[in-house]
Amino acid sequence: MNTTRMTIALALSLAAGCGRHSAAEEGSANTVQPDASAGPSFSLRLAGVDAGDYVSARMRVQAVQVTGGGKVLADTVKTPEVDLAQSDQAWLLTTFQAPADVEDVEFVLSFDRGAVATGAASFDVDARCQTLRIAGKVSRIAEHRHAVINLDVARSFVPSSVGMALVPHFRLVY
Repeated sequence: MNTTRMTIALALSLAAGCGRHSAAEEGSANTVQPDASAGPSFSLRLAGVDAGDYVSARMRVQAVQVTGGGKVLADTVKTPEVDLAQSDQAWLLTTFQAPADVEDVEFVLSFDRGAVATGAASFDVDARCQTLRIAGKVSRIAEHRHAVINLDVARSFVPSSVGMALVPHFRLVY
């Protein structure tokens, strides 16, 4: 059932086209500047899990944004390219500080393009239409000072007319 929904969602998004996420421009005017007195600094990371047959899953990060309390808390990409087949690596996407009155944050992550490879073949990845939006609790993030987006590599790349398309299967862990 979930596979059917994902296939339908992919077909609809490819048929309808997609817009690029433009709100995460580096240096946005409403970005909260780091303040040592504002509290601890947190990190948002990205890790690949279950690489399956993939020996490489290199993706270009187009944009990352952390918002909370109506403000942009971070919008600077710290690691512009990641290899999600490296299961022992949680790539640093950005760092942020949450004001004391903010309980919830939203993470937005978009990719530009990528390439995946198995032992037998390699494929270009079309990731332009996929934007991940994830809600997080500041209290949970504070427990370990980070949140990690775990992307299931084996399930997230599907054959398409351009090689592979990113249909992300992910979860946020603290």
